Amino acid sequence: MAHPFQENSLFALVAVSDAHTNLPDRQFQLSDGTWILPRVPVADQHGIWKEWLGSIRLTHLTEANLVLLVEKPSDTPHFFGDEHLRLSNHLGRLLYLLHLGFGLDVSEDPADRLTGFSMNGVADIKSVEPMPRFYRTQGSPSIPITQDWLEDTLVLRTGYAEMESDKTQFRRIIRGLDTLFKGKKEESGQDRLHQFVRSLEALILPEQGKTKKQFVCRCQTFAEAGDDAHALFSEAFDLRSATEHLNRWDKAVMSYGRGEREAICLQRTLQMERLAGDAYSRLLGKPALRDHFRTDDAIAEFWKLPNSQRCELWGTRLDLTTAEQS
Repeated sequence: MAHPFQENSLFALVAVSDAHTNLPDRQFQLSDGTWILPRVPVADQHGIWKEWLGSIRLTHLTEANLVLLVEKPSDTPHFFGDEHLRLSNHLGRLLYLLHLGFGLDVSEDPADRLTGFSMNGVADIKSVEPMPRFYRTQGSPSIPITQDWLEDTLVLRTGYAEMESDKTQFRRIIRGLDTLFKGKKEESGQDRLHQFVRSLEALILPEQGKTKKQFVCRCQTFAEAGDDAHALFSEAFDLRSATEHLNRWDKAVMSYGRGEREAICLQRTLQMERLAGDAYSRLLGKPALRDHFRTDDAIAEFWKLPNSQRCELWGTRLDLTTAEQS
């Protein structure tokens, strides 16, 4: 399948292999103009891509079943500059944000990101790089990528761009989101949970000496967890602390039987991953809510509000009793 590249343009492309999708087997565009293709457009009669990438790399690319492509007309497409970098970063951010929640169910190989240009409709490559490898927590549900999911993620990317445009505000949210993605790049469940809890701490802004108490209390603005909410958040925080102090994380759940401890640790990891993903998705997608997290002072004021007012601003709380099956 050959994509009809523009006559003279810059482009960036991300190719994902073996993705679990529920998408049309044809190319289509999202509302922002991003092309979604079921395979890499490598109808390459001139051998340019093979020459640039080598046969092994090109074979890997041709195995991709989800391709994101953006183009921009250019009078000087062969000149590699800031606009190429902007397109590349813009597309890379979209891939990152698709991993909120439990993330994409894809192959073990990382996605590839390419930039290049087209002249006279023939695409040439300027750079290629592997994207970071995102792992999935054991037991994560396998959810297919849909067009609605892709469109929803465009909204999240717009929210991120709005935050990033003002270097004096939203610093804590951006650092917390970076921490969340650090967790998703960790293979070990212990290290994943550690980062997921830390990303939530960025939002609750705990006072010194009251971190655990306020974590347990304030997370209940974000989620409901039935009668065992206090125990759930306490255990999650203790698992985080065990990792922080270089201890085995199951020391935090010694009250359970030996055969139950691993399952409890895994369940808490899934729950904290889902909670962090849901919290940051809301902040990225809802400007009015995000305003309460512009600065540390604004966050502190949010947590001083009466509980009923905070919960109304936040919206329907995530049900963590079923989060691991969502």
